Amino acid sequence: MAERGIDRRRLLTVCGLSLGLAALPTGARAAASPPGPRPRRAGATWENIIEKSSFGSWAAFDQEWNRLYPWDGDADTHNGAALMHADQIALSGGVLTLTATRLAAAQGTSPHAPHAPLWYRSGAVHAKELILVDDQFPEYDIEGEFSAQTGPGVWPAFWTTGEWPAWPPESDILEYVGDSTNLFNTWNKTSSGDEGEESGGDHFVTRAKVPVADPAAWHTYRVWMYKQGPDVMIDYYLDGTWVATHRGRNWAGVPQRLIINLQMGSYASGLDGPGDAGWAGQLPGPTGDTLLRARNVWAGRTRAW
Repeated sequence: MAERGIDRRRLLTVCGLSLGLAALPTGARAAASPPGPRPRRAGATWENIIEKSSFGSWAAFDQEWNRLYPWDGDADTHNGAALMHADQIALSGGVLTLTATRLAAAQGTSPHAPHAPLWYRSGAVHAKELILVDDQFPEYDIEGEFSAQTGPGVWPAFWTTGEWPAWPPESDILEYVGDSTNLFNTWNKTSSGDEGEESGGDHFVTRAKVPVADPAAWHTYRVWMYKQGPDVMIDYYLDGTWVATHRGRNWAGVPQRLIINLQMGSYASGLDGPGDAGWAGQLPGPTGDTLLRARNVWAGRTRAW
């Protein structure tokens, strides 16, 4: 969900064919054999910071989540064409639903680059608890089941990002940008050395691209973060299958926010700015409602003392 000046369409070009659930990822560091679920560190105490039941009621939700984005001053916008509203967030039967609705006219423009006209009304939530991988909390496990509608103009995400305005770090656990390929992205300020890493000038990104046959079906997206010196290693999983391991360079000790949002338009419509055809109307994109649903979202960590 990064917004820095970057040729997003070039970076999001996907080659390959969807094979069942997922094709082999690209842009990931090669491994001799995919790791299984990593064992917790000996002597460490495990604690949950987000319970799977947090979408079971508004009382449970309010204990662990906040509405909208976590940034101060403009918590209802980001780098797409959606203006976030609390009334686009719904709970039912343990499922969180974010709904993006096409408006009759744009409601201004986003203050975030590339300053898209706000043609959609949508929803975002973020966890109250910060993600902070350090000596005290050396491991984090973050997971959720999601049903994501995808296609041109649709940009759902489940991600972590540096406490605003610090960026990067960023880890995209679920991100579909205009098509049905999930992007497991890791954004760094300095080069991680990961195979396939690309430079955007003031940042570096490594991504594993996984075509998913039916993102609107329920799938499980997971990241396991663990401290390695000043860095944080990031294992990505889809439906229990390891996808890639990336390095978060100098992430240790840097607080991050956990966000679920349904962004729209902008890069998901293949648009980089006002010079592109379709910019004023943020099209292509859905003309009706679009849904992102989540359930059993969970996060835990080890405490070393």
